[in-house]
Formats: sequence, C-alpha cells, structure tokens
Amino acid sequence: MLRDTFALGNVLIVEDDVFQSDLLSNSLMDGGASEVRCCATASDALAELTGYSPGVIILDVQLADGDDGWQMAELAQQIFTRMPLVVFATGSPERIPAKIAEMGILAVKPYDAAELVEIIRGRLHRKPRSRLLGFIDRR
Repeated sequence: MLRDTFALGNVLIVEDDVFQSDLLSNSLMDGGASEVRCCATASDALAELTGYSPGVIILDVQLADGDDGWQMAELAQQIFTRMPLVVFATGSPERIPAKIAEMGILAVKPYDAAELVEIIRGRLHRKPRSRLLGFIDRR
C-alpha cells in the first residue's frame, strides 16, 4: 500500500478556499499523509505552527485576510530546525519574489491535487524532479 511505502507525514494547508482545501486534504490523506490540518488565515496558521510539526506546508500565496502566504514560509524557517517542504499555491507565480520561490515548489492554480501529491512524494522520497505541467520545482 502507498501509505506504508511512501508516507507523507504531517501536512499543514493554509488555504482560504474551503473547496480547494478539502480537495487537497483528501488527496493528501489518500496519498499517505499521517495527518492534515487546514487553516484559512495567516493567524490560524501561525497558531498551528507553534504547536504542530508538519513535514509539508502548502501555502496559498494570496490569502483573503490580506497576508501573503510566503511570510508563513519565512516564519517557518525561523521556527523549525528542519525546514518543512513548502509548496506555494498561486494563480500568479510571477508575483512571488525569486528568493521566496526558491524555498520550495510553485503550484500554479488551478492545479491537480493528485499530481501535487505525487510531486510532494517525489521530493520527500528523493525521486528526480518532476516536470509536470503547472508545477515549478526550484530546488
């Protein structure tokens, strides 16, 4: 079973679109995530980051509460000794500063949740970089 062989660990989703968050959460659980927690705002994500250790953080770059999702990635760098894999979800990848984009994977909206899970699995389990359309892996 994929869950045993290719575990994804704990995942934090910071996404203000409830439909997208649920779809992604289900795909991650089906793909082997141990636990998936979802937040709709930067303040909720901050609370999660102080008491939860995700191996993967999926960040909506344009949050409805006005905060830029990439600020969570910068904060995660300061909180964790081992930086989680970061996925930046955005409809405008050109608006993300290059220094920030280099921190992880860009998932260009709309993206396929199952494809994203495969990319995450590949990164976590050291498979060669994926060249799937709509995803940019800068590491």
